[in-house]
Order: sequence, then structure tokens, then C-alpha cells
Amino acid sequence: MIDQMIRVTNDKNITFNVVLSKDKKDQSLVSFYDTRYKHTQYGQFVGRYYANTLLGLDRYGWNSGGSSIRDRGLNLHGGVDDWFINADNATDVVDFIEREI
Repeated sequence: MIDQMIRVTNDKNITFNVVLSKDKKDQSLVSFYDTRYKHTQYGQFVGRYYANTLLGLDRYGWNSGGSSIRDRGLNLHGGVDDWFINADNATDVVDFIEREI
């Protein structure tokens, strides 16, 4: 699988590259990068999640019932106020994952 990517911009006008890739066990991963900083080809790495977790398909999903991040948003890093996606961004990310996997 060639990495797939979308961009989302949060309420603080911070744009994130959202990259879908596979790990060595062929599980889909979703990585978030802050585009303001050019530490990698995608920007500064912020965080990575299993796609199934963001979709609410495993026991680690939000709201212990395994619900997705759709319409909820997500704090990507508790130590940096700018690093979050809002509810609309989260819906875009879920749609992107569902389209690509």
C-alpha cells in the first residue's frame, strides 16, 4: 500500500497532514503531522493511531462502547494546545479511512 494522505485544518487554523499507512503486521495506521514544521516530508509528527481505533472497531475506541471519532474531534497531544482536530475534521478523517481501507 502506498501511503495515502488528506489535510485537515482545525479551529486554530493549524493544518495537519493525515497519513494512512500499514505497519509490519499489515494493520492500517493513521498518523498526524503539523504542517507548520518541516521535520519530515509531511511536517512535524504529532501522533499515530490504529485506524480501527479511530473507527471504533476495537476495544480501545472512545466511549468504551467502541464508538468512532466521527463528529467528536480528538486531542492529538495533551501537552500542546494547538494539536487537536475538531468534530468536522474527525468526520473527514473517518470518511478518508473508510474510503481507503
